[in-house]
Amino acid sequence: MDYKIYTLMAILLGSVALVVPIGTTYAQTDAATSNATDAATTDEAEVPAINATGGGELTTFDLTAGGQTYPIEYMITGGSVENMTTHSENQTLGVTINSMSNGTLTLRLPREVIDSKTDEGEDADFVAFIDNAEYVEPGEIEPAEDTRTLLIGFPAGAESIDVIGTSVIPEFSTIAVVVLAIAIVGIIIATARHNIFNFGPRM
Repeated sequence: MDYKIYTLMAILLGSVALVVPIGTTYAQTDAATSNATDAATTDEAEVPAINATGGGELTTFDLTAGGQTYPIEYMITGGSVENMTTHSENQTLGVTINSMSNGTLTLRLPREVIDSKTDEGEDADFVAFIDNAEYVEPGEIEPAEDTRTLLIGFPAGAESIDVIGTSVIPEFSTIAVVVLAIAIVGIIIATARHNIFNFGPRM
């Protein structure tokens, strides 16, 4: 069986899988920021007022990302936190919640997990969406050197809160990317040795 075309397709698909997320990161982040600006005047008023004091006892959620565990401190009123995940393709921390009434989610976010910066390296505002649609502007307590504390109001029935910054820890570790790169190089070397890429006329 002639595997030339299949081998080329596998290598090309592997390369595209590595390149596409890089190209879409900035496009999706810019789009989210633009959508947030457009929606602020219509949806922001529906979100309950934020408790700006941020007082209360914080609970810890162990977030797994990039093959490591990061403790995320949080406090929630009006519901409970079910899960947290990172999405490096659009610089997002996703929080799944079970809300019974209007409430507030307080998140103490390590900068190594997610952060929001300007091009000059200064702290910038985060953007948040409730249930992937409703814009809300997080309140923020005075940022610390290693963490930023956000307060996000949500209405009863909300199921997810997406916090969008400018950088987020990758979902997959650097080792996984290196292993994939080595595998691609190995395929190229193996196929070259067996003349799979020789498209000249067969004798």
